[in-house]
Amino acid sequence: MNLYTLALRNIKLNSKKYLMYFFSLSFSVFTTYTFIALIHNETVRNAFTYSDRYQALLLSFGVIIMVFVLFFLISSNTSFIKARKKEISTYSLFGMTDVKIGKLLFIETMMVGIATLAVGIGTGIFFSKLVAMVLLDLSLASYTGHISFAIDPMSIFITIVVFLVIFSIMGLSGFRIIHQFELVDLFKAEKKSEGVAKGSYGLLIFSFLVVGLGYYLAAINDANQVVTYAFLIITLVVVGTYLFFWGGLPKVFSLIKRDQTLYYKGARLISTASFSHQMTTISSLMATIAVLSAVATTAIATGYTLYSNIEENTYEIIGYDMYFYGGEEGLLEQVNASFNEHDATVIDAYSVEMFQTAPKMQNVFDESRTYITSEDNYFRVYSETEFNQLILLSQTRLQPLNVKEGTVTYTHPSLLSDMEQAILGHELHFSENTMEITAALATGLGTFGGLHNLILHDDDFQVLRQTGDVLSTDNFAHVFNYTNALTSSTLNERLSTILAGNAGSYRTAYNHYSETMEVFGLVCFIGFFMSGVFILMTASLLYFKQVMAAEEEKHQYKMLRKIGMNEEVEKKVITQRLLPVFLIPLLIGILHSIFAMKAADTIVFTHMITVNHSYLTVLGFSAIMYVAYAIVYGVFYYITKAQYSRIVR
Repeated sequence: MNLYTLALRNIKLNSKKYLMYFFSLSFSVFTTYTFIALIHNETVRNAFTYSDRYQALLLSFGVIIMVFVLFFLISSNTSFIKARKKEISTYSLFGMTDVKIGKLLFIETMMVGIATLAVGIGTGIFFSKLVAMVLLDLSLASYTGHISFAIDPMSIFITIVVFLVIFSIMGLSGFRIIHQFELVDLFKAEKKSEGVAKGSYGLLIFSFLVVGLGYYLAAINDANQVVTYAFLIITLVVVGTYLFFWGGLPKVFSLIKRDQTLYYKGARLISTASFSHQMTTISSLMATIAVLSAVATTAIATGYTLYSNIEENTYEIIGYDMYFYGGEEGLLEQVNASFNEHDATVIDAYSVEMFQTAPKMQNVFDESRTYITSEDNYFRVYSETEFNQLILLSQTRLQPLNVKEGTVTYTHPSLLSDMEQAILGHELHFSENTMEITAALATGLGTFGGLHNLILHDDDFQVLRQTGDVLSTDNFAHVFNYTNALTSSTLNERLSTILAGNAGSYRTAYNHYSETMEVFGLVCFIGFFMSGVFILMTASLLYFKQVMAAEEEKHQYKMLRKIGMNEEVEKKVITQRLLPVFLIPLLIGILHSIFAMKAADTIVFTHMITVNHSYLTVLGFSAIMYVAYAIVYGVFYYITKAQYSRIVR
């Protein structure tokens, strides 16, 4: 029997162990081929306005996948070889050299790898059109082009080369592992006890403190500080997680054993003892899975939250379906004519005269920066009635203002809390009177090319007009709301043709919505794929570990059945034995993700979701993804449980 025949025989004999490994690896190949094919798909690339950004995002994701696949292969390959110590020792006993055993393992790795390449690439080719359609549907507001089925030879070649290199590295690593084994150790592999990891109070407490410090820094409400501490936060949480699984969790189980009323219950005693004995070898894997679960859940939660708020965020920024100001005479008539040409019904149309003022004031600054200087204090200015009319016509969450006489409300598109605190209380000195800024709002409504808005009481506005402090710019701003604003690309193109270069400036909700969709839709698409790869591989690693543990523990279950353990108790033992392995990393991963989303809310979402307590809204979207992730994870738990039960019986 030559090595190729023997390798094929070994794969058949271990087919059930290889099944989950094969499935996960095939999905990785499928994902890699899919993203390489999307990068090379000219139709898809041309559909994106910013094709370079599109390619960069997909390429970055491909690199992440490669790194993770390599980690997965190292872990799974090492586990496979260690689980086959007895088989390898038999080969060695019958005179097979380490080199030949290494060649055998290399051939097995390459055989399985080539099969996964065929399945993964074949599946990728079959679903390539569907994946491209899903991507375009997620990322483009109104794509109407045709996606044809295509097979890209270059994508196939790159995928094959990349994975053959990875498979070769992993196959060759088998030689190193074989040389580390001694024949006597190989035969005694199944009889060796891993020992009980006792853990320590010090590591348990220290891990809580380290992770807690990371959580505290992530929960700071200052975006600049969160960005500054980002690397430190990640380091603290990751290090703390590993310390918890290495020394904290074993101590928790040690404490459970001391509680006789809790521990000395048939099924719990057996399952806890069995899990404690495995903690030595599985703790690092559980910590890794907790970290990767945090990454995966954060990725899908972020993508889903961003994507779900695109339309609302568009109108919070633009305010209307379209506005323009300044420009040549006759533009308004051309714009109205274009609505009629494209059968768009105008819901709202309003024109407002633009005024400005330049009062004397002190610089607005805080400890870190200066926001407004006395030399640069040009403001767009509105009366309370005029600005409230703009609010009522807008599609924002803003409510009409109530400005008291003698006071001023200030608005800015990107008003941060520091800037708000710095400007409140500032006095504006006009030619005959002085007013105080008593309120500030974060909104770009009514800026029309400016940054700083002042809203005055109607009587104050009229007084300042009479004294010459408020001057007309001799320009009008025109705002519109109309039907099919986010879906009619032809109307938007026509409006852009009319206004570009002719108006002082203009903005359409369609343009902002489309650009945001391209980025966030692609991020969401990548996030779901990344999470899929992460969950398949992390769950597969747990599956391998538990199935191999079942092979080692089946004689223990046989002895327990001989002394009276019935089927019902056995089911409880297996459930309590496996549930912590899957549940603890999942819960810790989700907990990490909750604080990661808090940091994301401080940096990003608080400016996108214009409601009080935006973090609660973010958690609402995130919870949907956490539940979905947990359901998929639960499916792998039940698959593992079924296989574990079959082996020990």
